[in-house]
Amino acid sequence: RYLWSYHPLSNNSNSMVKAKKRHSLLMFLRAQLSAQFATLADFILTYVCFKWFGIYYVLATSIGAITGGIINCVINYKWTFATKDCQFKWVFFKYVLVWIGSFILNVGGVYLLVEFMQDNTHLWEKASGFYLIIAKVIASIIVSVGWNYVLHRYFVFQDAKILPRIKSIKKKN
Repeated sequence: RYLWSYHPLSNNSNSMVKAKKRHSLLMFLRAQLSAQFATLADFILTYVCFKWFGIYYVLATSIGAITGGIINCVINYKWTFATKDCQFKWVFFKYVLVWIGSFILNVGGVYLLVEFMQDNTHLWEKASGFYLIIAKVIASIIVSVGWNYVLHRYFVFQDAKILPRIKSIKKKN
């Protein structure tokens, strides 16, 4: 039987639900920490490529996103979702599928936001490079919460480290 098949008024069910919620919250927080670390690398590399090397902002965003994606995949595999029982080749394959969508959403979002700001504000002349950071922040928050976490948790790393208590319940049934 699965966790959700237990009667909701049972004491055992209550403690299992609380444990699962606590585990889910900790996993979400770990995923956000991993994403922040990868995002920091992405932002720094994007800004350096754009500002110091004069690389076109869409290409600079792409370079940063690729680097951040690799960092996030490794951290998520090794630490966030503790994927001891998942084969890396399948995790990597699914991660790449999700990452392609994330890449398109991030780069496309940055492009649309920068172009919008360039056409509709004087921010372009006032603070060169600032528009890029604002666009990256907005796009990355939307994509991180609305796309990446959901698909990483429930598709890429779906078989990762189930609570030992839940495993023991499944074995009993």
